[in-house]
Amino acid sequence: MKKILRGTICGAGLLGVVAGCNSFLKGGDLTKDPNNPLTATPAQFFGATQSDLWHLLTSDLARLTSQWMQQMVGVQRQQFGIYEHYVVEQGDYDGVFARAYQGGGALDLQKADSINRIFGDSVGMGIDQIVEAWMFSVDADVWGDIPYSQADSFAIYPTPKLDPQQEVYASLQSLLSQAIADLQTGKGVGPQGFDLVYDSDPAKWIELAHTLKARLYLHTAEKVGATAYASALAEANQGISTNDNDYIANFSGSQAFESNNWWQFLDANGNSGRNGDIIADSSYLWNLMQTTSDPRFNDYFQIGSIDTYDFSPFRENPTYPQPYVTYNENLLIKAEAQLQTGNPGAALVSLNTERAAWATATPWHRAYTLAPIGAATLSSIMNEKYILLFQNIETWNDYKRTCFPQLTPRNGGVGGVIPGRLLYPINEQDANPNIPPDNAQPPRNWNDPNPCPAP
Repeated sequence: MKKILRGTICGAGLLGVVAGCNSFLKGGDLTKDPNNPLTATPAQFFGATQSDLWHLLTSDLARLTSQWMQQMVGVQRQQFGIYEHYVVEQGDYDGVFARAYQGGGALDLQKADSINRIFGDSVGMGIDQIVEAWMFSVDADVWGDIPYSQADSFAIYPTPKLDPQQEVYASLQSLLSQAIADLQTGKGVGPQGFDLVYDSDPAKWIELAHTLKARLYLHTAEKVGATAYASALAEANQGISTNDNDYIANFSGSQAFESNNWWQFLDANGNSGRNGDIIADSSYLWNLMQTTSDPRFNDYFQIGSIDTYDFSPFRENPTYPQPYVTYNENLLIKAEAQLQTGNPGAALVSLNTERAAWATATPWHRAYTLAPIGAATLSSIMNEKYILLFQNIETWNDYKRTCFPQLTPRNGGVGGVIPGRLLYPINEQDANPNIPPDNAQPPRNWNDPNPCPAP
């Protein structure tokens, strides 16, 4: 089997671009003719990457984490094993690992940036850097130590080393800071209409970058402690400031591959062949929202639906604008960080501001009136966030570091706990000698040394 980086960096490029095995990510043929650099434009490269980002966040990995976090229930075929017994085949997540590196990932983003640099499009560079950092952060969250510093040139590093997770996080924080600085210049136009979320609005991208930085600081909090919470709070204070600036998908629904990724899998019309493999009835989230009479239940689920297997038609819809990072999440990041830095009063204000925000409908939720919560505790904040982040892979990161919600592992879990990482993909393991064999891989990553006990 080919090493993933070899197959992507040295294979055929996307959108008609063909490149040999050279260090083209650092320049090369990209800089020879600035008037006709490539068949594809930076905007087209961004469009391909945007699609890959959305697929990364709402396909295989999202189904896995949503079931491990008991937001939904796998009842048939592969999904039954994932939910009930935590059975995961290494080859199933080759594509997840590869997305950050290949065409549609850093490969295309760095090609685009080589062109953006020539024409002084700092806005385009900043946007590309945010997406690159976001994609690599997913791999670091899941696998811990990953190729990063040597991952930009197969010719120089045919078998890239694994960088420690903490170093990757630090590099991604620096990349996001650089992105913010580039966007603040206001120079250039970015991908414009190819950006289906923000239409290259620098202010919105800057807010997103700050919220992503806050997320990453939280991901280190179990290991780093108070300073991580202080840094997360500083970034969240500059993060997404209104639901108008939410980062949500824009699906046309006009054909299968322009439809919401969850719809493509669950498709109640039966076209996917997988409808009914995952249901909602009796999941932990279902029971939590039923027990507390949470009105948002109607956005997520419906009772007695044979056709849609208990998911509401509002969300199980080909055009549903999947939320990826939102004002609501940013408020709950603030609430947790304020609580953990010794300010429960401010934390309660942020928590109830988030709940009050549900009263105004957005493209991704209908209007609901939620009663204020009386005290800000880690449980009240994280359970609210667990409900908010339905179908979002961030719930797994939150659970691993806070142990909320208090989930009981299915059938005893793996060693008594819910797994904290995946084994490296088989393609990468077969071809890169720096990838350790299965029995030499840690059960948990650097940022998550302590598994959550069963309640």
